[in-house]
Amino acid sequence: MNKKGFERRIPSAGPSITEKEVKMIAHAAKHGWYERRNEGLDAFIKKYAALTDRKYVLPTSHCTAALHLALKVLAIGPGDEVIIAETSWIAPAAAIVYIGAIPIFADIDIDTWGLSPASLEKKITKRTKAVIVVDTYGSMPRMREILSIAKKHKLRVIEDSAEALGSYYRGKPAGSFGDISVMSFNATKLATAGQGGVFATNDKRLFEAAKRLTRHGMLPYTPNSTFWSDHIGYNYEWTNMQAAFALAQLERLPELLRFKQRAFSWYEKHLKDIPGVVLNPELPNTKSNRWLAVAIFDRRYRIKKEKLVKIFQERGIDLRPFFYPLSMMPPFQKYVRGKRVKDENLVAYDISVRGICLPSSYRLTESDVRIVCDMLRKELTRYD
Repeated sequence: MNKKGFERRIPSAGPSITEKEVKMIAHAAKHGWYERRNEGLDAFIKKYAALTDRKYVLPTSHCTAALHLALKVLAIGPGDEVIIAETSWIAPAAAIVYIGAIPIFADIDIDTWGLSPASLEKKITKRTKAVIVVDTYGSMPRMREILSIAKKHKLRVIEDSAEALGSYYRGKPAGSFGDISVMSFNATKLATAGQGGVFATNDKRLFEAAKRLTRHGMLPYTPNSTFWSDHIGYNYEWTNMQAAFALAQLERLPELLRFKQRAFSWYEKHLKDIPGVVLNPELPNTKSNRWLAVAIFDRRYRIKKEKLVKIFQERGIDLRPFFYPLSMMPPFQKYVRGKRVKDENLVAYDISVRGICLPSSYRLTESDVRIVCDMLRKELTRYD
């Protein structure tokens, strides 16, 4: 037992690591040098391209780097507007700010938790150049409608599928939509490389531009151009060992997805008798990877998500709050000053207040889920 009296904590997230990963990383560490220095990278790229129906795949140091590259090679710059849904991880909005563009926050759909096509269209102005579509918590948004609106208004589309590896929309895999898609291999994601990301596209020109930017803007090695850069780039490359790690995870993807589906079914089973608790949505013609189980409470429960998170953490259970609206955060205040964002993005502001992320690590057991759900039932009863 730990000092607080719990046999073990129930973590929010965490990876599944087997001997396969250990052996493949060790092999890359021992043999992945000299003429074999790209062996793991090439194998990972081939596997990832097949899984996501992309022609060109560029591993990056992290997913935020992939987002930054995507905006750069699409020639988004100072004064341009890029639309993003209110409730997502901060990285897409931060990448917009990196390149001097203006983030425009749109509402979400109540039954996808992703970008609302209706809100997207309302937010478009003459300065709008692109939209970043996030597959929130592994659920797929109304991609067909979003792509149609983008085409109508000549907007570039970046799909942020960081949380959706293994999800599908109308038979197409997450990571296959838009001009460019990005993926995360952070330690908390469905598959991991410890850290890392992917930039992927079917446009060779965009791929080549991004590839050069990952290596300080250097030209391809030739006798006359070795170590020659004709513009400033970045250091966004992966290592062969990261690639070996991620490749092992991709080869285990069916197993990882089965676990996530099973864990989600445990929550469905043990929460079904609690009225007014709704789990992650899944539209017809979509398939969620169930990366993270998320619960939204009915408005009748008069408890703040922050208080609930604190109560659970004090008892050894790591809950997380649903994403906060980005327009609430200090870094983005100058972009929303004078606007009625809360009134315009009603669904995002409403759901965020009532949502928590349930423990979903690969260490999770059905016994853990039962403990979480029993405690949740007890706490909600207090505030009903």
